[in-house]
Order: sequence, then structure tokens, then C-alpha cells
Amino acid sequence: MRKQIVITLLLFRLGISLFSQVDFSGSADMAINTNIPESGDYESLLNPGNLMGISDLGLNSALIAKIDGGDEKTTFSAWFSLKEFPIGQALLSAAYGDSIQEGGVFELTRTLGDTVFTMDLMRLSANVYLSDNISMEVGRQSMLTGYGYGWNPIDFANPLKNPLDPDAALRGVDGLSFKILPNFMSSLKIYGILPRDLLSSGLDYEEIKFGGELTLYFSGLEMKLAGFYDYDESVGSDAYTPSLGAGFMIDLWGVGLYSEAAVRKGSRNYFTDGGLVVQRKEEWLFSILAGLEYTFSNELYGVVEYFYNGEGFNESERFEYRDSVMAFIGVMGSPTADLFSLYSPGYFARHYIMLNLMQPLYSINTDINLAAIYSPDSGALALMPSINYSFSGNFSGKLAYVGMLDLYDNDFSEVSALPVRHVISTVFTYSF
Repeated sequence: MRKQIVITLLLFRLGISLFSQVDFSGSADMAINTNIPESGDYESLLNPGNLMGISDLGLNSALIAKIDGGDEKTTFSAWFSLKEFPIGQALLSAAYGDSIQEGGVFELTRTLGDTVFTMDLMRLSANVYLSDNISMEVGRQSMLTGYGYGWNPIDFANPLKNPLDPDAALRGVDGLSFKILPNFMSSLKIYGILPRDLLSSGLDYEEIKFGGELTLYFSGLEMKLAGFYDYDESVGSDAYTPSLGAGFMIDLWGVGLYSEAAVRKGSRNYFTDGGLVVQRKEEWLFSILAGLEYTFSNELYGVVEYFYNGEGFNESERFEYRDSVMAFIGVMGSPTADLFSLYSPGYFARHYIMLNLMQPLYSINTDINLAAIYSPDSGALALMPSINYSFSGNFSGKLAYVGMLDLYDNDFSEVSALPVRHVISTVFTYSF
């Protein structure tokens, strides 16, 4: 499998090199992860009996390849992601509690290995300029919009951005979009998308989603108005909901101030009732983000953001989530995939504050970074310091720590049920 992937990439690279207007770039990561266990090793509410098979050390590799090309009238883009997937741990989790199935999994992984490489087509789109002011793009493309670094409330089409996983923002959605530039002070984008459902045998007309965004440009000020329409009238049937939003960014004496606000009819994520019922909310929900960025005279760059998550869990809802996890474990032996997906750092609670500082040291080719995300209502705190060193223009290394702390003893947060709260990683990256 690995040989086939490498040969395919080499042949593809050889083919595109014949065209002078095609660029091939990307990055390859080799990471050594060290997990620091708690008193109960890696057992937790979401990982009873360590059914995930988490161990102390892990070696992971990932490859992102980007192909961009075009001419005076058209452009083309294709992004691929190649990552390791611990299939052995997934199979053991599915066979948890059944000694016969567990034995079969051990025999299978001894023969085929416990890790597979998965290829993900992150983007594949073509863009054509229909006129000097109108362009059309078709295919898997990024609809990412907004001004926030950690969150984007007015981004209605793309998957949720994850502050702890920057690569999540790279993945696009399938659709058709038109970009109109009526004048130098405004731009309009209109799009239609189709949600990806791997278990769906087909798509109906009502599953088509429509959206638009108007951007206005002024001196030192930019504003956005965004809207999203869900043709499907079944509220809560999918993760897309009718939405309206607005945002702005202004430069005041070198300080960048920005904000986004959005209202949506229903939630994208599920909520629980403390039992076995899992469903989406159907009422109107409000979210807002406010932030500022500034570069100091010594090149220290700082960002501070506040995010009110209207789709987050309040205190009683967080305890209901905990009770539902326990109920599913009592019936099925493990939580469901839907419950796992709800337990997302940076989105689980209602209020969040993010701080990001980056100090470049050009004389020694080093960057020092400190990122922190704190939830004042649940007491969850994520600390993410790192040191980046550039060996050359293409090769760099990073030493990073991710620590998840639960500051409140009387609450249930996105840290309370984590099987791993402290991770030290060493990542080597080659860019090409």
C-alpha cells in the first residue's frame, strides 16, 4: 500500500512538472508523541478500560501535498492529505469486552500491521473567469471566512474550525460558487454546497445548501454580511441550519480590532437529556466573537479573542452529557461516536478566551510561541507552549507541550473525561 502511494505521487509529480504553470508544494511531518499518564493510566469516562488502546509513546507521520496551476483565465487546485490511522486501536475498541473478537483482532494486526495510511482529498477545484468581474469555481473548495483565529461564527459552510487542530481548516466542501466584483469597494460571493455523507446512497434536491457573503471595503475598515439557507425544512436533520451573520475588522493606530456575530435556527451539534436521547436544538442560537491583534516594537505578536458559543453546553447541560455517557456505557459498554464528537475542546462550553503570543528570534532562527484557551464558565484550561527552530529554509523542528487542566472541582468540563491530559511532542517538518 505504501509503495503504491509513493509511486502514484512520484508519477503525478513527474506529469505535472511538464507544465510550467503548475506548482507542486506541501509539507511532511514526522512526530514523536509522549503521553503522560494520570494516576489511573489512560482510563477515563470516555475511555473505560483503555478501550482506545492508548500507549505512552507514538510515532506518527503525515503528508500534505498541494498542486496549484492555471493560466490567464483559469486556475486549478488539488490538495491531498496522507496520514496514519491506528486501525488496530479502532478494531480493539469495537471488539472491547469480547475475548474471541479481541483475539481475532490481535491475529489480524500481527499479519497486516496495526496502522494504515489513509488518503484524504482535501480540495479539488477549478476556477474560471467568466468576465473581468465574475469568476466561477466548481469542486471541493474552501468556504472559510471570517476574521477570528480560533473561531469563526459567520463561517456557515465549512466544517468547524478546531483551535487545537489547525489542519481542520484546510478541508473544503463540495460545491459551486460565483464571485462577483462590481467595484473596488465591494465583492459578492454566492455558493451552493452538497454535504458529504459517507453512508448516504444518494442526494436529494432538498439537501442542497445555499449561501452568500457580501464584503465591503473602506479605508482601514472591512465589513462582511453573510447568510445561509437550508432548503431542507426538517429542523435538526443535519448539521446545517438557516443562519445570518456579520463581521468587521478595523485598524486603529496599528491595533487590529475585529468581531463576528451570528444567529442560526438550531444547533449543528447534538445535545443530550441525561439518558439515551441525543438530538439537536431547534431554537434560534446566538454566537459572538471579539478580538484584537498587535505587533510590538520588539516583533512580539499577540492575539486575544473572546468567544461566546451559543451552541455550547451550560452547566446543567454539561452534567446531562456526563450522565448520558454513563448511560450509554451501561447499555452498550462504550459511548457512541456522536457522544465522542460532542466532547470537543474549544466548543464544549459557552464562554472561551484565547491568548496567542509569538516571539521571533531571527538571529538564531527560532520562534517561541505560547497559546492558551480558557473557559471561565467550565474551568477548562488548555496550555500550548512551543519552540520552533529552522534548520534551513525547508527543514524545521518543533518541541511542543499540550496540557489540559481542570480548574474547577465542582463542574464537568471538556477536560474532566479526557484519557490524556498532558502530551509532549517533537515534530520535524520538511516543506517543499
